[in-house]
Amino acid sequence: MALKCENINFGFTARDGVEAKEVMENLSFSLDKNEIKLVYGHIGAGKSTLIYLLSGLYDSFEGKVSWDDFSFKKQVPELDNKRSQYMSMNFSNFFYIKDMDVEHNIKFPAIFAKKSSKFINERLEMIYDSFSNIRLSPKEVFNLKDHRKKKVGQLSNGQREIAMLARMLINDSKYILADEMLRSFNTDVKRQMLEILFQKFGFGVKNSVLLITHDDKMTEYMNEYATKFASQKVNITAYDFINKRLEKRTSNSWSLWILLTNSYTN
Repeated sequence: MALKCENINFGFTARDGVEAKEVMENLSFSLDKNEIKLVYGHIGAGKSTLIYLLSGLYDSFEGKVSWDDFSFKKQVPELDNKRSQYMSMNFSNFFYIKDMDVEHNIKFPAIFAKKSSKFINERLEMIYDSFSNIRLSPKEVFNLKDHRKKKVGQLSNGQREIAMLARMLINDSKYILADEMLRSFNTDVKRQMLEILFQKFGFGVKNSVLLITHDDKMTEYMNEYATKFASQKVNITAYDFINKRLEKRTSNSWSLWILLTNSYTN
């Protein structure tokens, strides 16, 4: 069982003076249980396109996309409802709902997925507790719950990213697809956030993660925090998106088997 695409050919058609561009050529990729995969590449290489394609947000591709035992070759009406049962996403430009406050933005994916009120409230309290003491700077300690009634647009970039991470986590999804996650933070804050994601939310154990990133240190950080907090095997692999294909970074690939006394708090 995995989130995967097989033999994908995809490109953008010419329109409004923009030339046609082929992005993927016979590309196959899978995200399996207990995996964290990172994808690097220059701007325009196709990294974000991979997330959009895997999540069923692009049409007109050749090949097949599968979410466990559900597969499709084009967009179909049931994809939106199906998607909410399999995955959570974190977009590079956030895509928050402007008319909703922070808390309703966080809760929206769970409401759309028809989660019970009990599940949503318990999960929300877990998220608030996890993001209650984030030191964004020497002078700012951020507590997400204190900002729950604000509009997302009123938050700073760093505060907004925490809110969108909370939205990504609300459904406790099997697969997480994240585009430039943690890009708003300096190294110190990034480390705080990764510790929370691994220790509290079981990155690579309770879920499998695909991360698009430009941060060359991110694979090292993932390895470090999986080593410290993972309770079972986590496979961490990095790829470069080059010439319409994904090429594995062998020097930055790890298979980890770590048995620790730490337990996830949820």
